[in-house]
Amino acid sequence: MADRRAALISLGCSKNLSDSEDLVTALRTAGFALTDELPAADLVLVNTCAFIEGAKRESIEHILKAAEGRRAGAKLFVAGCLTERYLDELRTQLPEVDQWVTFKDYDRFAALVGTHFPRAAKHRMRHDQRSQLTPPHFAYLKIAEGCDNTCNFCAIPLFRGKHRSRAQDELVEQARTYAKRGVKEIDLISQHLDYYGQDLYGERRLPALVRAVAAAAPESWIRLHYCYPNDFSDELIQAMAGTANVVRYVDMPIQHASDRTLAQMGRRTTRAAIAERLDAIRAAMPDVVLRSSFIVGFPGERAEDFARLLAFAREQRFDAAGCFQYSDEEGTTAAKMPRKVAPRTIRERHRRFMEQQRRLHRSRARRWLGRTLRVLVDEQRDFGLFACRHYGQAHGVDGVTLVADDALQVGAWAQVRITGLKGYDLLGEVVR
Repeated sequence: MADRRAALISLGCSKNLSDSEDLVTALRTAGFALTDELPAADLVLVNTCAFIEGAKRESIEHILKAAEGRRAGAKLFVAGCLTERYLDELRTQLPEVDQWVTFKDYDRFAALVGTHFPRAAKHRMRHDQRSQLTPPHFAYLKIAEGCDNTCNFCAIPLFRGKHRSRAQDELVEQARTYAKRGVKEIDLISQHLDYYGQDLYGERRLPALVRAVAAAAPESWIRLHYCYPNDFSDELIQAMAGTANVVRYVDMPIQHASDRTLAQMGRRTTRAAIAERLDAIRAAMPDVVLRSSFIVGFPGERAEDFARLLAFAREQRFDAAGCFQYSDEEGTTAAKMPRKVAPRTIRERHRRFMEQQRRLHRSRARRWLGRTLRVLVDEQRDFGLFACRHYGQAHGVDGVTLVADDALQVGAWAQVRITGLKGYDLLGEVVR
């Protein structure tokens, strides 16, 4: 039985949360139970993010709060991207931290904990089941680590390293385990999803993996996140369209629609090629929901480049689109580029893009009105009010379907008729 307690603060993306699940599994092996109460913890673990400047600041703030809020004698461990990227500086500036955990430490994390807690090292526990930090009905399946792309604005390959696929058999078995637990949605995630298998098998194997995972969890929704346009193959489209429990949802980070800006970003594609892939996806899956993300203000972006981006977004009518304001990231090619766009111009372009996208989103959302959709009940917001999601609403990134009903249960399926719109959310009523 666990006789020590650990508190976790996990920041950043879904891939970081998946890492946190591995680290928590190791903590349980070392005899720790999780607690939500910081002062009750013998060990506090902060898993940091360093994707953009704001994420770095947030990570530092949480480290300092954890150092101040822990009880006397408790150990403070810090892991994640911030540690990997700035370890030497952090060691000097944050002496409050007892243990910095780099990515190479993850496989031996339980042993590393044992160096600070000798008793835990002597009484290692058997912990066969991988920890799950998401709600019981929903899980992430990280299929690879790192990225081989060399996008000029992105620092992730600098500290996450090259693309490394996990073995297909291991992933299928994890999906099968999730299904046995009653997980009703499994999201496949990685930095470059459609590159899966190239390093391990010498060929792209995402279509085969998608079919295998779907077969291992036949009652679960299978959702794909972050498929690049230049690698979204016809075979992948066929795997999605031909597999019943793979949801018709594509999350494709496009970043821009000006060929000139795409080339400067190092994106290895063109506006025409992206449009062709989107047309092919829509032809195979007419009911597909398309989500994308874009960057405004990349060095050298001209007014006409931004105008092409706005026009492309109007033409493609994405169901959802995020927009990031460009900022220099240390170590990237873009940070050294000349012709920086003025911050005021970047903010204005961001405002204009999001204003247009709000109008487009509302126009697209009207197509759901009057339809009856199968939804997954995600959480209870208030007494009798539930946040649900249909196949086109991804956990944590899209809007939800709000339903007022006394009989719904979190983690269950329901049939809901869409009756209205509320911002980025839909309103619905249960059909019985």
